[in-house]
Amino acid sequence: MHEYACSTRVTCKSGVEMYATFPTTDEESGPPAPAVTTAAAVLGTLVASVTLVPAVADRLFGQADSWIGLVVTLAALGFAVQFAVRGLLVGSGDVRAYSWLVIAEAAARLVVLVAILLLFGLELRTAAVAVGVGSYAWLLWAGRARKVLPHRGLPRATWRAATGRAASLMLGAALIAAVITGFPTLVTALTDGSPGAAGGAVFAALTVSRVPLLLISPVQALAVPFVVRARENAATDGVANLRKGLLLGTAAFAALGLVAGTVGWAIGPWVVRLVYGPQYDVPRAAIALLLLSACLLAWSQLLSAALIALAAHRRMLLMWGAAVTATVVWLVVSPLDVVATTAVGALAGPLAALAIGIPAVAALVRPTAPAVD
Repeated sequence: MHEYACSTRVTCKSGVEMYATFPTTDEESGPPAPAVTTAAAVLGTLVASVTLVPAVADRLFGQADSWIGLVVTLAALGFAVQFAVRGLLVGSGDVRAYSWLVIAEAAARLVVLVAILLLFGLELRTAAVAVGVGSYAWLLWAGRARKVLPHRGLPRATWRAATGRAASLMLGAALIAAVITGFPTLVTALTDGSPGAAGGAVFAALTVSRVPLLLISPVQALAVPFVVRARENAATDGVANLRKGLLLGTAAFAALGLVAGTVGWAIGPWVVRLVYGPQYDVPRAAIALLLLSACLLAWSQLLSAALIALAAHRRMLLMWGAAVTATVVWLVVSPLDVVATTAVGALAGPLAALAIGIPAVAALVRPTAPAVD
């Protein structure tokens, strides 16, 4: 689940105007941001609570341990609030506090992990606790966290709209995860036979190639309020700047992908062997395609953030739905071996996403943009 700064202004009791989490086009056309964040927290916690069922825990964690499920459930609740606070900080322009919150999350997790390692030893239970503690780093910003809570007495219609908006954003996050982090699982599930040593090698290369994507999430959070403010500043050529940014960004990431692919062709196999060992031997062409794919995925994620900022939630879902569909179809029909299938499949998703995302954003930032969905 990603933190997104809201595209609508919310006036707090203090009179300070800010941007909050999750976008709406205006107060009348969408549910209040705090209601959406609350609905997302409830939905996320309910989904995570399924891991309390021993059979589910055994399937996911290898042991029917409800204790781990409890930690996962509490961590889901903590992360939901944390992402809301992140969006609030970014939307209000407090980038420094946002950065400190990101650092605090990682630091809390590391400190607890080291303490547990020294005192009790590391195992699945204790590792889960360390991750869960990091999800509550927002407590250091508890004063800000109160502002993401909804007002009392909201009508049921508002809650229904907020739940629908939260569900659409969470579905979008799930589709993105399926293309990025879940891609190896799709390959294993949809291709014939066991991946074997060759599949393990290309999965290792895939992991290395997508490490830079971890840096995109903070950039996404910053992109949302930027797009919102630029579109609102039509008198100062804000929309024109968005159109220019779309063209330059598309060209820049395409060029970056080609450069990355060339570098991957040259030294990629050596890097994979250096990180994972000499037994991991991946063809140059496969690594080149994987790196090109990572660059295109990065631009796809930024376009997705732009669609969120422009309140085009259905188009965002269509974009990532097409990416998942293209990936799945290729994996099912591919006549190639597992290495080539994985390399080409990694490229199918972002290409499908961009084929929808670029025209969608372009249509929304035209001087006379049509009404969004």
